Amino acid sequence: MKRHIWLAIIASALGFFVDLYDIMILSVVRKPSLLAMGVAEADLLSKGVWLINIQMAGMLIGGFIWGIIGDKMGRLSVLFGSIILYSTATFANAYAPNFEIYLLLRFLAGIGLAGELGAAITLVTEQMPQKFRGIGPAIIGGCGMLGAIFGAYIGGKYSWQFTYQLGGGLGFVLLILRLGVLESGLFNEMKGKTSNRGDLRLLFKNKDYIKKYISICVLGFPVWYVNGVVMTFTPEIAKAWGMTQAPTVSEVVIYYFLGLTFGDLTGGFVSQYFQSRKKAIRLYLSLYALAAIVFFVVGNQSALIYKGLILFLGFCVGYSIVLLTLAAEQYGTNIRATVTTSSLNILRATVIPQTLLFEFLNPYIGTVNSAMVVGVVAILLAFWGLNNLEETFHKDLNYTES
Repeated sequence: MKRHIWLAIIASALGFFVDLYDIMILSVVRKPSLLAMGVAEADLLSKGVWLINIQMAGMLIGGFIWGIIGDKMGRLSVLFGSIILYSTATFANAYAPNFEIYLLLRFLAGIGLAGELGAAITLVTEQMPQKFRGIGPAIIGGCGMLGAIFGAYIGGKYSWQFTYQLGGGLGFVLLILRLGVLESGLFNEMKGKTSNRGDLRLLFKNKDYIKKYISICVLGFPVWYVNGVVMTFTPEIAKAWGMTQAPTVSEVVIYYFLGLTFGDLTGGFVSQYFQSRKKAIRLYLSLYALAAIVFFVVGNQSALIYKGLILFLGFCVGYSIVLLTLAAEQYGTNIRATVTTSSLNILRATVIPQTLLFEFLNPYIGTVNSAMVVGVVAILLAFWGLNNLEETFHKDLNYTES
């Protein structure tokens, strides 16, 4: 592959590293940061749900904003603009004086975070030769997942203020490193052919397109079920199980993303081996369903078993980077960034209904049973979504929607 392609992959991988660092540190520092702001112990769960959901709401809104910008102004405009916003908001989070300001800054950070990975996947997918398209996103996903592990380590070892300061600082350093990245050739070629770029009406012009878009989004439910429910509320789940030595959130995050790092790396190569995105996703999703069953059967036996099963669940979620490649390949160049970026953040925002359902069921059926019900719903929706999508491995991406 050419030098500019490798530069785009490296810059995108480092961007995803910072992106995931920023997203996941909220789960790690949720409790100490809220306690420092005077939030009562009894309110930690409800306030934590608010923080997670407001960040995801920002991502949901930002996904459409950055996606449209990416199709109208170019993929690079998103890679620069988004990192400036989320790095500034994350750094400022270290100085949040109260819960209300905390919420506002996480919302702004969420808007900024929304643009990072979708624009990167779109850029790399369009630059790579067809037969190697699955490899670039696999490298981005595998390297990027280390950002969550790094964030969990920093959040578990240092103060919550320093954790946010470091996240913002890393973003500004990365901004400088991106100066040599080139714009997508397909985007530059498309600019001269059509002015109809980033138009949401093209995305929702018929029922088949809408069904395909929804299917992409619900395929991400299992990914954010583990992130938003199981990992974030590990203290509550472990307490409900009566575990004497409960794993910490930072430990669980490290194990999960260690598994996800290998899952993302192997997922892209498995799709290359099968010459099918859908076969690779179906394999990993089936393993995920099996791992979820085992988790709720024996996960309470010890902290080591708990963390080991989280590690395997993380590996199974490795289909997520193949899913983003599949999403980028579903639509034409003039709305590709819009689809990839917005669907990624709707995918992330699925944590909102999942955490709300978990919180709603909790008083009636208990913490563990609530988590199980949400997990079953997530897995069933994901299989439904996968069955509705077309195979795109051999698809030529040099076309536009009209």
